[in-house]
Amino acid sequence: MRPELRDATAHHRAPAPTTPAKGRPRSQAVSESILEAVLDLIAEHGTVTDVSVEAVAERSGVSKATIYRRWSSKEELIAAAFESVKAPIASDLPRTSLRDDLVHIGNSMRRTYGPRDLKVIRCMMTVFKDDPEYRKHHDRLVEQRRQFVRDTFAHWAGRGELAADLDLELAAAMFTSPLLTTFVYGQYPSLQKDGTIEAFVDHLLRGIGGPLCETRNP
Repeated sequence: MRPELRDATAHHRAPAPTTPAKGRPRSQAVSESILEAVLDLIAEHGTVTDVSVEAVAERSGVSKATIYRRWSSKEELIAAAFESVKAPIASDLPRTSLRDDLVHIGNSMRRTYGPRDLKVIRCMMTVFKDDPEYRKHHDRLVEQRRQFVRDTFAHWAGRGELAADLDLELAAAMFTSPLLTTFVYGQYPSLQKDGTIEAFVDHLLRGIGGPLCETRNP
């Protein structure tokens, strides 16, 4: 695995085979090799159209049958490769406060991307927007991440720390989307620094002080 793929809080990433294993245990190293080959090819071609399963097999040194035992289609394989670029889902939440949990999740989302993965990210954003088949596989893979954030808000709502009628889907979107925009998709470079996660969470929880903010300080 390339050094530039390390994230801020974890040193390993798990690829995302999406079909339960059958027969003998599958090698993690083989799965990683396949996903790395996909990422290399996307970056080289600048498109997924020219990335074939045959080319992935040749680049990774495995058979097409080995690939299809893990992913049922090219679309599923490419979506899994893109998902593997992201940081692992946060674990061991502090559960000391909502703020602490959100800061922990936010910091786990930070990554340092090399040139290859930046090319992949730019390419895949267009693919997911324009191709429903790729979008379907991508959404299925990221749903676990979305559910994790929704569950975090639900936990603190259940403890009376948030409004009982909180829209969990909207809260999760308000939290994750700006962080993805900044730390994954590379927008707002001036915010890509230490302290941004904490400042963002504080602004989210406090509100920005507009006329609808009931807790605005005088």
